[in-house]
Amino acid sequence: MLRYLGHGFRQFGLYPLVSKPRVNWEFYAVVNGQCAPLLKKNETPRFKTKRLWVFRPGSSHGWVGVGAKKAYITSFHFGSVPPQLDSLVKLDNYCEVELNNAEAKRLVALADELEPHFKKRTNLSNLLFQGALTELTLLVLRKIPEQIARAPENEAERTVELATQWFSERVQDNPPVSEVAREMHVSVSTLRRRFHSARRSSPAHVFEKIRIGVAMQLMTKGNSKLDAIAVECGYSCTSDFCRAFKLFTSITPNAWRQTLIGPPDGAD
Repeated sequence: MLRYLGHGFRQFGLYPLVSKPRVNWEFYAVVNGQCAPLLKKNETPRFKTKRLWVFRPGSSHGWVGVGAKKAYITSFHFGSVPPQLDSLVKLDNYCEVELNNAEAKRLVALADELEPHFKKRTNLSNLLFQGALTELTLLVLRKIPEQIARAPENEAERTVELATQWFSERVQDNPPVSEVAREMHVSVSTLRRRFHSARRSSPAHVFEKIRIGVAMQLMTKGNSKLDAIAVECGYSCTSDFCRAFKLFTSITPNAWRQTLIGPPDGAD
């Protein structure tokens, strides 16, 4: 569940981190001092303090700081997040929330609590990781504007929410788009238009992302073999699963599973 953990002082002004794609969900906070994410080349950084950013897998960004000044950061990487957060954070965007003093201190304490379990896991570690993910998710969702957090109001958003929920419950069967459209009582072309309106993506792409997300969850929970995971996610064979996974993440499932996703300690 927890794929990488980093915390401590950084000098991003002297040692900036270059932009690179992230393979995991990343919760990144500056709790003391200032730093800023770099999302595009040649953009002017907007330095922040007491901020928490959430980036989804596939996003690219680096980090910069102010001169030689130090900033204390916490960084938590997870293979997947609850659907409420997944639907909020888009691939070409990110979520940013302000932290109060108590919340900033809590993130430092949370990193300290998880570190022994990240280094040497016990039978309680996964429960603690799941609890930390829930805590981080709730911290973000409770701070976003109500108009973003509330249930979708327009027809396109309602259809997409129902369709993704219906598909998620039947991932192993991998129902085709035509079957999903029939269950939503719309034509395939209408379903595609509504997905494009609500998600700027095709239903096939969104459904494939759901399958990859389920596979990531399965790979973080144990030592299930890839052929078994492929079946549970509706792939006809392991090779099809591996190709789809690499297309979405740029690495193979085994590489994703075997590596602590993220750079070594001190280079988040």
